[in-house]
Amino acid sequence: MVDLSLHLLDLLQNSAHAGARTVKVDILESLEHDLLQVTVSDDGKGISSDERERILDPFYTSSDRKHVGLGLPLVAQAAELAGGSLSIEDSELGGACVVVNYKLNHPDRQPLGDIVATFVSFLAGNPDLRVLFTYCGPNGVYHFDTNSIWDDIGEDSRNQLIFLGKVEEELTQGLYSAGYRPDRGGLVL
Repeated sequence: MVDLSLHLLDLLQNSAHAGARTVKVDILESLEHDLLQVTVSDDGKGISSDERERILDPFYTSSDRKHVGLGLPLVAQAAELAGGSLSIEDSELGGACVVVNYKLNHPDRQPLGDIVATFVSFLAGNPDLRVLFTYCGPNGVYHFDTNSIWDDIGEDSRNQLIFLGKVEEELTQGLYSAGYRPDRGGLVL
């Protein structure tokens, strides 16, 4: 993958495939702790302890339609190459929680990438999912909730294009005010 936002998209799709109705994403960038942490948790079906042992094997998949499952193994590999790790836990929402840690200043860490486009793309195909997003950056904290946009425009399905436009606008403004930059880890130094 070219950047970490594409790994995030894969994690979001995993949540959708697990039947989640709510997905919570937290991104923390900390210069002080040399840490970039991406956490995705959901209220989907979860991951059994037996499956957790096999899920990072690229030749294992829980899907009946595929013969390999490269998503999580690629995310884990990207984290390890950047001095980090991946862990899978139970989510406070009732499903699964994937926590990915990267050394923020590691030379092999991929750039964070276009988080705005990632969420817009995901929500275009999953407009009924609620996404709660928190970004903790060098200039502050930004919170985003798709329900607040639907509340503003009304939940008529004809408003989906308006919804996606507002998602893009709000994420762009909020992320940049918190210090996000897509090129190198998101940080504005």
